[in-house]
Amino acid sequence: MAQAAGVPLITFFINAAPSNISDNGAACGWNLTAAKTPAFANYIDTVLSHWTSQGINISYISPMNEPDNNRADCGQEGMAVSPDLRAQAFQAIKSALSNSTASKVGIIGDETSQITTQAFSEYPDWLPSAATYLSNIAVHNYDYPDDQSLSQYYDLVLNLTNDAPPPVKFTETCCSTNAGSGSSVFGAQYDPTMTNALIVARYVWQFLTIVQAQSFDWWTAVTNLPCSPTVNASCATAINETAGYNSGLIYIDGDYNQTQDYNLYLTKRAFMLKHFSYFHRPGAVRYDVAQDQLPDGVNALATNSANGSSWSVLFLNNQTSSYNLTLQSPGNGTVLETAVKTTPEDDWTIVNPLPIVTNGSVAFELPAQSLWTLQFTS
Repeated sequence: MAQAAGVPLITFFINAAPSNISDNGAACGWNLTAAKTPAFANYIDTVLSHWTSQGINISYISPMNEPDNNRADCGQEGMAVSPDLRAQAFQAIKSALSNSTASKVGIIGDETSQITTQAFSEYPDWLPSAATYLSNIAVHNYDYPDDQSLSQYYDLVLNLTNDAPPPVKFTETCCSTNAGSGSSVFGAQYDPTMTNALIVARYVWQFLTIVQAQSFDWWTAVTNLPCSPTVNASCATAINETAGYNSGLIYIDGDYNQTQDYNLYLTKRAFMLKHFSYFHRPGAVRYDVAQDQLPDGVNALATNSANGSSWSVLFLNNQTSSYNLTLQSPGNGTVLETAVKTTPEDDWTIVNPLPIVTNGSVAFELPAQSLWTLQFTS
């Protein structure tokens, strides 16, 4: 279905080897061993070869997830892979795929959960040997690192790969409760508002700019509300500080069988992600926007489309004040085609009339707590 719908990149991922391979007969609560690595690699080849032979264009395989955690409670599938075994695992998978119909599938890894507490200490144990087998480095941000830590992370990646790293993919985040850093940011909260949308938007900005990440993936598209709108009218729109998680873009009433409430409740995070995914498409080239030319609390992302026909510039305003900004039109002979804003009052609003372009510059007011995209065409 994804391929038929035109999804450009399809990734298969695995949380754990199946129970017939594991040492404990379960797809959780165990540590991959060197002895079981060949069987694990062959299993991956079998699955991928089946689907590629059916005409599915699989772009990537992610063979492990947060490999410091074996999910001992078996609350979800998972297996640990020690840092000194990860390069061997990637090599075995690459070898297994090399002579199959899945030979063109790229390998991404290792889906490390945290930057400062795990990647910093563990990457030296596996990345130098594994880089040649990887299409991309995949990483999460569950310690919610600050800008300086992410800069140090990217320097580490460069140093361990002789300045020629596989591109980074930011493959998972969710459940942040505030704009701070550190693992304590993770917790129970339901916030469908611009406050959390802008927190997450800045994570995306951090990785796409500071870490030069090739892409960003969200965690869960649809999940349950922490309450039922049929019981609490403000359930879907109000912040709940004690129940639920900021893990979804869209929410549903988990009791829909009883309440007959089949509505989809979109958060501001859904529209935030639309700004990135709608305007900044695969293959686009990112250009730096000097941070010292922007007000404190404002960030920007600028890209030129893969075919060079359009420029998109996204502004993120985390402040409670609006700002008057002036943007020089990117490229030569470009025309301001559209502007879209997401604010506390607007989900996805086409700005009309468009800001006026004078002598190649666009002057506009950036609303408080907003996302604002300007798109120019040649």
